[in-house]
Amino acid sequence: MLRNPTGTICRIKSVVGASEEDLKLLAEQSVCKMVCEGGRVRFEVSSGENGRQMHYSEDVLRYLFDKMFEIASSRGDSNDSFPVVVTVPPTFTEEQRKIIRIIATKVGFKVLRIVNEPTAAVLAYHLGSRPSTTPCRYVVYRMGGSTTDVTLIKVLGGAYSLESHVTRSDLGGKLITKELAEHCATEFQRQMRVDMRESRRGMAKLMNAAETAKHVLSTLETAQCFAESVYEGLDLSVNVSRARFESLLGPIISRCIEPLQEILTKASLTPNDIHKVVLCGGSCRVQKVRRAVAAYLSQADILDSKSPDEVIALGAAAQAALLCGRNSQQDVLVRCSAPCLSKGIYIKPSKNGTLTLAIPSGTAVPTKWQCPVRPSDKESTVCLHVYEKGDQSREDDAAVLLAKVVMKEVEEDAALLASIHVRSDGSVHISCSDKQKGRTESVTLDSLTDEASGS
Repeated sequence: MLRNPTGTICRIKSVVGASEEDLKLLAEQSVCKMVCEGGRVRFEVSSGENGRQMHYSEDVLRYLFDKMFEIASSRGDSNDSFPVVVTVPPTFTEEQRKIIRIIATKVGFKVLRIVNEPTAAVLAYHLGSRPSTTPCRYVVYRMGGSTTDVTLIKVLGGAYSLESHVTRSDLGGKLITKELAEHCATEFQRQMRVDMRESRRGMAKLMNAAETAKHVLSTLETAQCFAESVYEGLDLSVNVSRARFESLLGPIISRCIEPLQEILTKASLTPNDIHKVVLCGGSCRVQKVRRAVAAYLSQADILDSKSPDEVIALGAAAQAALLCGRNSQQDVLVRCSAPCLSKGIYIKPSKNGTLTLAIPSGTAVPTKWQCPVRPSDKESTVCLHVYEKGDQSREDDAAVLLAKVVMKEVEEDAALLASIHVRSDGSVHISCSDKQKGRTESVTLDSLTDEASGS
């Protein structure tokens, strides 16, 4: 960007399949010349001796995938196949995802699956891997260089559902860098009695130095912002403490909270309804950004043990390893709909027992629920009553009995395990097992599922 700004293509991912209005905005922000013709985007870049060259957006994407394939090949055997999971923004349409899949396949990758970036971030921390009967809500807060994305994900029964998504294209790490650069330019003017803002090249050097200092201040208490020959041969050297750096960010930090407020308002939730927050994106290294998010979502656990720059890639790698472990022999397409339970499944350990929710309505199948059961005092028979009931029905009388599972001659200290397994075809297998005696009583029901949209 510093040596050859007109020959540098940025934000290519945003260009793929973008609308005409978005392309016009991107063209205005692009450093190199960007032309839209017949629904295709062409970049005109200067490349030194070769003069100006034309590159379509598909070609630029291909160059990127070629480079990644080259890196993969250098780490493996030349005869190896390279199965991958590719991540894309949640706003990508099926057409945009198809373009990415085609380009990656042409390069030589075997695309196992295309997943949303926030989902990959959640997968990196293995959230939702344990069975649960209550929905958990996670916020993925991604602050990159140019944009900030906040995504609300609900996990229930091992299924990930993207509930809401907010993108701010005017909020990113570049604003933080610019604020630090302005501070350093002011200090330079105070020291040297000249305004380096008059030099476009000098300001470009300062922005580069401020970016480096910002990264240092994410881990250390002080940093030196240094740039050579920023104005008429004069060098810039400014020491910045983290406290001074953070004092510059007040207005920006306030804006960082706005997308969180917006996404909770859209979902009719409060900050206390969020269980965990995943931080990703390079700008989330800034300590004050982390603290601001943690303060707003004070009841949530902040997950930041992994590098914010690598979280999404780590989640994609974990998913790819899982799919390869299944010996998948064909591409797996993203499902846009999945069968789910139209009503909740409840269980009573006895006829007069308490009705307990086992699997909530809306849970995607297949899913499994297990719970230990202890026989009542002085009773040698256990009878599990399994019911179906809608969420709107609060009275137990509205529950419909689906099945009974009876186990006789049970010892008083027996450790029984009740299990409900809703299979992919919608059938329900209910069982009661005595592991000590090796006994199992079970019953299988027909389909109870409906088709429902999911993401």
